[in-house]
Amino acid sequence: MSCILRVSGEFLDTCALLGGVHLEPERIWQRGEPRLKSRPDGRLNDSSGATFVVSDADFRDFDAQITDAIGFINIHRCCLEFMRDFPAVEWFALDFGIELGDAAIHSDILTPEFLLAASSVGVAVELSHYPHHPGQAEAGSPKFAGD
Repeated sequence: MSCILRVSGEFLDTCALLGGVHLEPERIWQRGEPRLKSRPDGRLNDSSGATFVVSDADFRDFDAQITDAIGFINIHRCCLEFMRDFPAVEWFALDFGIELGDAAIHSDILTPEFLLAASSVGVAVELSHYPHHPGQAEAGSPKFAGD
């Protein structure tokens, strides 16, 4: 997934939040539980929340991610407004995963159509840039440490 919607809050009741929307979460976490199930004695979540897949376009295809996000907002407007206004929601954002190319300068354009759609539902926009890893072109997503 290259673009996700992330909703979280320190005291967010994720069960109640998810009960009010018809979207399938990609991931759910609870405050006080281990961040990594593989490390139960490790760092604990300091918030509760959920993520939802907005676009599964390639990390190198930002234009497709933007198009998918506009469609997602238009189709799920009521769910997004419900989540935005839900008690204890502190973070409500679209996070775009973007692979950095090997050019000296990297820029991404947020179209007016996208900005209008995002602002109409009050969602923040986050651009997360990941380094390019040669040999990963077929995989469609960046390689992270520990993968």
